[in-house]
Order: sequence, then C-alpha cells, then structure tokens
Amino acid sequence: MDSGRVLYRKHRPQSLDELIGQSLVKQSLSFAISSGKLSHAYLLYGPRGTGKTSTARILAKIVNCESQEPNLPCNQCSSCLSITDGSSLDVIEMDAASNRGIEDIRTLRENIKLAPSSSKKKVYIIDEVHMLSPDAFNALLKTLEEPPSHVMFILATTEIQKIPQTILSRVQRLDFKLALVEELVEALSKVAEKEKIDIDSEALLLVAKKAGGSFRDGIKFLDQLSSYGKIDPAVVEEVLGAGTFTALVELLQYIVLKDSPKSLQSLIDQFSSGNNVKELTVSLLDILRQLLFIKNKMGETLVKPEVGEEKYPHLQDLASKFDLEDLLFTIDVFHKSLEQGRFVTIATLPLEVAVVESCQRGNSKLEVKSEKVKTDASAKRFNDDQKDEGIKIAQVHQKKEGECVELPPQVGVFLNEASGEESHKAESASSPLDIQKIAEKWSYILETVRQDNYSLEALLRSSKIIHCDEVGVIFEVPYTFHQRILEAPKSRDLVESILSDILARPVKISTALAKKKVEREELANVEVAADDEIIRIASEIFNSETVN
Repeated sequence: MDSGRVLYRKHRPQSLDELIGQSLVKQSLSFAISSGKLSHAYLLYGPRGTGKTSTARILAKIVNCESQEPNLPCNQCSSCLSITDGSSLDVIEMDAASNRGIEDIRTLRENIKLAPSSSKKKVYIIDEVHMLSPDAFNALLKTLEEPPSHVMFILATTEIQKIPQTILSRVQRLDFKLALVEELVEALSKVAEKEKIDIDSEALLLVAKKAGGSFRDGIKFLDQLSSYGKIDPAVVEEVLGAGTFTALVELLQYIVLKDSPKSLQSLIDQFSSGNNVKELTVSLLDILRQLLFIKNKMGETLVKPEVGEEKYPHLQDLASKFDLEDLLFTIDVFHKSLEQGRFVTIATLPLEVAVVESCQRGNSKLEVKSEKVKTDASAKRFNDDQKDEGIKIAQVHQKKEGECVELPPQVGVFLNEASGEESHKAESASSPLDIQKIAEKWSYILETVRQDNYSLEALLRSSKIIHCDEVGVIFEVPYTFHQRILEAPKSRDLVESILSDILARPVKISTALAKKKVEREELANVEVAADDEIIRIASEIFNSETVN
C-alpha cells in the first residue's frame, strides 16, 4: 500500500473546521446544520484532492452523531468512531467507476428501503458519480425524486458536465476549490511538526506549490520526502523530479536565444536525470508566470518574497531578455503541452515540441522584420479579401428539393423540416469556446452514443463540426447516406440532448455535405446507387430500434 495514502488517511480532516480552505462550503453546511435544513442529497464537485470524500464522511457523522452538543461531529461517540474507521454498516461508499451499471443502482434502490441498523440515517456516498451509465442515472433519478426519510445521498464528481441536468436539479451542489499555496503551507507545516519531518520553510513552500492546490498530493509529497533527513529545496527538486532552478533558467535562456538544438539538449539532460515530464512542465510554467509578473512591474511585491534574494536577480535578467509577446506565446504552448500529455504514447513529445515551437516563433519574427514587408500594401490586400468574403457570405444559397447545401464554416443554415424552408444566419461566427468544449468531450460523446447506437457512433467518427453558435451545431458528413442517418429523429434527439448537456443550453443540429471533387465515373455510379433498394433498406436498418 502506498505510504502517502496512509499518511493522508491519518491526517484526513475529521470536522468542517479542519477542512483546508473551502470557506464557502463550510459556511453553507454550518448554516444548514444550525438551522436544521440539511438536504437529503448533495453533489460535491471539484478537483481531486480538495476534500470531497472527507466532507462526505463528515456529513455522515454529523447526521448520525449521538452527542447533544451543537458543535458536531463529536468524533468520540460510537457512531462517529465507526464511520471514521470504516466499520459503520449504515454508511455505504460506492465507486461509480466500478459499480456503474443499472443493476448496481437497482440493488441500491432495494437496500435503501431497509431501516438503518444502528444509526439515525443511512448515508450513501457515490464517488466519481459521473461514471454511471445513462440507464443507471435514470434509475438513480427515481430514487432521488422520492427518497425515504432515513436516507441521505452524497454524490462526488470531478466532471460535473457529465452529470445529467435532471440529477443536478434534485441535489444541492457544493463547489470545492483548489487550496491556496498559503493554506497548504500552513496545513503541511502542522503535519510535518506532528510527524517530526525536518523540512525548512523554502522547501515546504516548494512542496505546497508542487501539490497544485491538492492537500492529498501535498501530504503524499511530504511522505515521499520524509526519509531524506533534513529537507531543503534541492532535495525537493531532486526527489519530486521538478528540475533544479538553475537548469530551468538555463533552458529558458536558450529559448530566449532561439537556439533549438541547445534548448532540446537541455531538456533531454533533465529527462535523463529522472525528472518527471509533468512536474518539469509545471515548474517551467511557474517560472514563466514569475517572469510575467516581473515584466508587469510586480516582481518586487509578488516574486521576490517567494523566490528569495538569491534567485530573484536571475529572474530579473531573464525577464529583461524576453519579449512580452514571445513570453505569452511560450506560456501558451507549454500549457497546451501539459494538456496534450494525457493523450500521447511518447510522454516527452508535447514538451519537446513546445520548446521547439517557442524557439522557431522568434526566428520567424526576426525573418519577417529583416525582410521589411510592405505592411500597407498587405493590409489593403487583406481588406479587399475580407470584402470579397463578406459578399460571398451575404449571398443567399438557393437549395433545390433533394439537393444538399454545402456550407462555408462562417454561415449557419438550419432547415425547417415542416416546410423544407431554410433559415439563414448570415455572417454568424462560430463560437471557439463552444467548439473547444465539444472537442474536449468528444470521447464522452462517442461513448454515450455508442451505448444506444453503435452505427451512429461510427457515423460521428467520420464527421466533423464546421459551425457552432447560439442556434445550433452543423456537422459536415461525407455522404448523403450519413445525412439521412444523422437527421433521423431518433439520432438527432440523442445527439442534441448530449450537446445540450455539454453546452448547458438547448442545441439543434443540422448537417452539411462535405465538398468533394467527383469524377465522371463516380457520378455515374452514384446515380445508379440513388435508386438502389439495398441502400434504402440499409438506411432503415441503421435507424431502427436497438436490438436487445
């Protein structure tokens, strides 16, 4: 068993007062307790390691505590002690990642009818609740609508966008935030004192920053370091694989000089020293953030007290060499590499690409400056092009019956099925944020669709979104056969409901046929296939009810 987890359990908060940060959560629950208005169902939402499960157990103690004192829980009565050591039969913890099916929830529904064995209430804690299947959510919904008076539900999730709106409307939501560095330093300092861990203040600050707002991660790091005797910043950097300050500054110096080979070699040297890719990236971003403060004349107040007298001059020198535009670009590409690291097979590749991109961008800028481009003429050409494009966008595309409109990405055309008319939304720009939300949840969309319709999932994999605005989403599909499937009522309703949950608003979908250069021979084949009875039958099969 991981020792970090054991130490975290040992120092897990046992009352609301012991929660790290989360002032709004503590305030909300304290008021509900004092006024006797605790809800029958809570949803705890927030990043991992912020105290959601600890709060769920504290709530279970509060509703079952045998003490008559106002400050609950007492953590001394038999009920509190049994919940603390995990032996209570009336506090049931479920991991939705392992118990995500409808049968698991049906079993739960049958069991909640039974009265508590020895406590006042039965408390069901469902962790990672977003992992439940759609059928399981539907079954849980029925329980939440009419819960027995002796039952409390506490749901916990890190991905609230995956929770159906019907569930959200029946629970009281509590939002958990990442702890501030100062809060973590204070909490970890108390743990280090109790565990007799010899760590200096600068090293403790570094550990708190590496924890990224998670008390659990901070405890884990502290436990990793506890066997190294006297702990200073050098020990923290070596053990946690975060890269030394000197090495990180050297790497950024090479990036400022636009020296790709030396930048890459410096990065590879740090990988060879055993530095963790994620921790290394976070450390680089932390320094880049400090440079950003320095360039905005906030170094003396925000950076110097944090890094100390010795390191601050090095950061000042580095900041003076960074062009602000280049600095912002470097922060952006490094942050993207951190996100991309979750989806690649070569862990170091995103960071290596980010380093090269940061160097090459500067070189491109120098080349542009040296060539002395005639910007006035370029601007005029650009404006002329924009006018031409505006004329194209403003044109009304006519559609003959039976044909499919091919849409430019800037235009949203939505069809009125009842009349066959078109509703044009000229010069309607797509929303990048909405498209990004859909892109981030694309795997979830495919997984959800697959549970109802395998064929529709395969269709979505071959399509792409070319437009998204407040009215709806346009999918580009390769063939009219795909259009018929996606625009079938059952398929459309399913996709629209999923997108509506993700974007938190009603969404309508439509389709556009992908532009494709058609050879004369292919056109002849298509004309023959248009009346093919097999095509018609296949379309009906793909849109039929799912066979159980």
